[in-house]
Amino acid sequence: MTRKIAIYVRVSTEGQELDQQLDSCIKFCEVKGYDRENIEVFKEVQGSTKVRPVWDQVLKLGRQGAIDIICVYRLDRAWRSSRQFIMDFDSMAARGVNVISVMEGLDPTTPIGKAMMTILVALAELERINISIATKQRLAAKRNLGQVLGRPKGSKDKGKRNTRNYYGNKNRSKKGGVKNRAKI
Repeated sequence: MTRKIAIYVRVSTEGQELDQQLDSCIKFCEVKGYDRENIEVFKEVQGSTKVRPVWDQVLKLGRQGAIDIICVYRLDRAWRSSRQFIMDFDSMAARGVNVISVMEGLDPTTPIGKAMMTILVALAELERINISIATKQRLAAKRNLGQVLGRPKGSKDKGKRNTRNYYGNKNRSKKGGVKNRAKI
């Protein structure tokens, strides 16, 4: 049976490289004997945990039965919330779509594998929350010391920035389709 594989790789900011993640996922698929003709790569540069159009497209393909396997470099590249991971994982499993994480090397079809994947996602969520709290505390401490934060006075960018949907629209083509999707 021919398996259709979606490789999803993500970095948080522009300038970071996707090559390590992508190379590892492709090598994993080759070792498993998956045909390169059936591998489609989905790339995303997105730090947000809420707006990720390329990831949403991968999940949509899974729900439609267009793919058999979702391959990610690490679980935290796709999921930062244990609740969302469990919901997506169960949804994909019900449709016969396997989720593979190359670096964790866990088999999600076993109870232990699924539990370990859930624990790893929960730890990633905890790390994200701790980083957010620490950042807010550092900013508050700087404000308390009298440091001025934000844009310098007199900067060219005087208007309020419209950040609503900025990241979501950034990865969309003018025709409304998702960019960064390619056959390898």
